[in-house]
Amino acid sequence: MWKRVKDLEDRLEDLERKRDILEKELERLPSGHLEAKTVNGKVYYYLRFWEEGKLRSKYLGKEGEKMKERVERASELKRELLIVKEEERRLRKVLERISLALQEGKV
Repeated sequence: MWKRVKDLEDRLEDLERKRDILEKELERLPSGHLEAKTVNGKVYYYLRFWEEGKLRSKYLGKEGEKMKERVERASELKRELLIVKEEERRLRKVLERISLALQEGKV
């Protein structure tokens, strides 16, 4: 049983490290989403994001395609971060229950 508890603790540490890495990488990427507008056959890219409770737009100019990749990467990382946080939450709950059971003398 103790090996299993140790495995759970090790997995939790791995998830915490992974969460930190994902959060640091997300800090370097743009938040928001990309919006493309076509005017007279030309495509113009805008980065749309929330700032101080208002939806803002920033024209990207020629950086549109490059920014598109960065925004897509940020979206992927956000999805992965949600999964990591959920697993981390579940593991903490399991370890907390084990701790409570030990304190109550049930194990």
